Order: sequence, then structure tokens, then C-alpha cells
Amino acid sequence: MNSTVRVVGALVVLAMVGPWACAQSEANEVKGTGTVGQIPVWVGPHRIHDSVITQNSDGSLNLTTSTTGSAIFVSNSATTGNTNGLSGQAASPTGNGVLGVNSATSGFAVGVTGFSASPEGAGLNGFSSAASGGIGVIGSSPTSGIGIQGQNQVCTGAGSCTPVAGVAGLFVTGAGGTILSGYAGNTQVFRVDSTGKGYFDNGTQNYGADFAESVATATGSNHYGPGDLLVLDTTADRQLTLSTEPYSTTVAGIYSTKPGILATPHKLDGPASAGEIPLAIVGIVPCKVSAENGSIRRGDLLVTSSTPGYAMKGTDRNRMFGAVVGKAMGTLDKGTGVIEVLVTLQ
Repeated sequence: MNSTVRVVGALVVLAMVGPWACAQSEANEVKGTGTVGQIPVWVGPHRIHDSVITQNSDGSLNLTTSTTGSAIFVSNSATTGNTNGLSGQAASPTGNGVLGVNSATSGFAVGVTGFSASPEGAGLNGFSSAASGGIGVIGSSPTSGIGIQGQNQVCTGAGSCTPVAGVAGLFVTGAGGTILSGYAGNTQVFRVDSTGKGYFDNGTQNYGADFAESVATATGSNHYGPGDLLVLDTTADRQLTLSTEPYSTTVAGIYSTKPGILATPHKLDGPASAGEIPLAIVGIVPCKVSAENGSIRRGDLLVTSSTPGYAMKGTDRNRMFGAVVGKAMGTLDKGTGVIEVLVTLQ
């Protein structure tokens, strides 16, 4: 009799537990629709749906989106170590380390965006291990957009970004290589070799009107500024000072206002000596002038004057040999002023 009771009790317990167990199974069941090759994404506690990422039969992944923002956003918040926001590697001779495509036709659409908070890291870093022909990073724009853009900036959560100091683009090559090469279509138009020398097929154009060289100045009470007429300092090598007397044969040139080219004896990463100024020795440059020796007309030969740092019209031909700084390209009737001068030391 006792045995019978136990069996009945067990059946009662199972009858009571059964519905609860089924309910739990249904609650925990993962539901949703899916597509073969489509990587799923959670849309609820127990539901999944298709994501924008698909996997091909060869194992490669595709990400397709119509967003006006970034197709791929990678953020690395590490503050130490040699970390990267995004790294890509390709071994194919014609492959790409990283290839990002954004199909949006409006807005600031970006194929690939990478950020890194580490001072030693990189926002985007691409490598190609192919012996030749490989590309670490390639950027393309089908219209008149930007293929690759590098920015140093600090962005807020609202999407407002402020440029900050840093290196927007870094290119490194070994000895004998090319640091940077530029093409127009299939034609190479410029390159910069591993020594830092640049080669340009059609010359260069700079916003500036003269060739200047960085030269030290004498210390003391003299104050130097753009347009000053300068002479050699006879107390030191490679040093300048303001002109102070008429027809000086130590005339050297004019303090350049905005040189088109500035030459210097210092290395690229070496600090320039304190007190150096740009001395315009060839080209057209503004110059301080005085009418103390008569009104200045276009074409007049200019020499040093008794007014410190000012040029005047030269009239004494016997004293002008070796004292001419250039030709006047403007006029001055009286007093002092600033005119453009074609620097032609003679």
C-alpha cells in the first residue's frame, strides 16, 4: 500500500511541474528570422534578426549600410602602449590592407574612420606584407571628393571637432625608397625621396615673393622687423645688423615680410638659433625707404641711408658700386614709407 501511494505522489508532482517546465523552455527559446550567411544581431532578450554583416562562402565578411556617417567606426580608448584604432594586413600583391566603402551620396560620409586615444597609437594603420605591388591603405572617391584625409582633432559627444596640434599624416620608408609619390592619372608628377629631396615635374608655386635665408642678428638695442634694410655685422660671422650709414658696401638684403622660400643651415628637426631672421636676397620684397636723398621713382637704384634700417635713392655713382640693394618698384615723394623693391645686390 505504501508503495502505491509513492507512485501516485510522484505522478501528482510531475503533473504540477510539467507546465512550469514547458513555460520556462518557451520563455528561454531564441526566436527570430535569419538568412543563410547573414550574421545575426539581437533585437530583444530572446529574439534575433539579420544584421548588416554577411559572411561569404570563402569566409570573408561584407558590411552594407546606407548611413551618412561612418561605414565602420573603430575606437581604441587605451592610453598607453603601441595600440591601433584599426589594423589591416594583406599578403596579396594586388590586395588592400584595409578597404572601406561608403555608398552614401550626401553628407560627410567616410569609408573607414579610426580613432586612438593612445599617444603612441594610430587612428588607422595599414600593412601589406607582399614583396611588391601591395597597398597598406587605399582611399578612393568616385567624384571630386577626398580619397584619404588625415586630421588631428578633439571631438565632443555632439559631433563637434576642434583641430589640435599633431601629425596629420606620417610616411616612413627605408633608405633609397620614396617617402611620397603623386600621380595625375597614370602619370607621376612629383615624389619625395628618402633623403627628403623633392622632384616636381612642373615646378613649385609658393605664396611669397622672394628667396630668403635664415641668418642670425646682432643682439643689443636694435629691434628688427619686416622691411628693414640690413648689412653684414663686421664683429661676427654670418650675422646681420641694421644699416646706419649711407652707401654702405656691407649691404646684405632686406628683412623678408613673407618669403616664398626660406633656406636654413639647420636640420629639419633641429631648433633654429634664437634671433635669426629671414634675409631676402633675391626677389621682390617690401622695404622701408626714405626720401632724404630725393624723391624715389620706379627704377631708381637704392642704397643704405643714414636712417637706421631704411634705404634711399642712390645718386653718387662713385659710391654705388657694391652698395646697391635693388631697384625701386614704387614711389616715395617725401618722408619715409614702404615700397616694393626688386632685390638685386650689386
